[in-house]
Amino acid sequence: MHFLGKNLRHLRKQTSKTQSEIASLIQKGQTTIGNWENGISEPNLNELLIISNYFDIPVDKLLKTDLSEDKATSGTGAGRPYDHSSIELSTVGEKEEDLTYVLREIQDIRSEMQQIYARLPARSDATDGEQ
Repeated sequence: MHFLGKNLRHLRKQTSKTQSEIASLIQKGQTTIGNWENGISEPNLNELLIISNYFDIPVDKLLKTDLSEDKATSGTGAGRPYDHSSIELSTVGEKEEDLTYVLREIQDIRSEMQQIYARLPARSDATDGEQ
């Protein structure tokens, strides 16, 4: 199970931030943040890194751990300004190993999906007699 939406809401409220403030940080609209919190949509990798860095929490913990039940997150470094002038792997600094792990996991998942799709029988389109 992944806890991104619940954790984003928890961290935002814990630090007394509004959806608008988080949206401004990521350069998105308030509705986007609400959609993330409600599980309607999800941030891309760059946006996820901004959130992770802003709240000073590893990406994997942000995704995999219910932070509302985790007492260790009460002292996060949230609220520190985030420099999003250049979002690249090199800006992640000490979290580079975490990012490398996440990227490797994404590549592994894509590879597994390609293997699964290769095993599926070819689909026939609705134009093959069914209309």
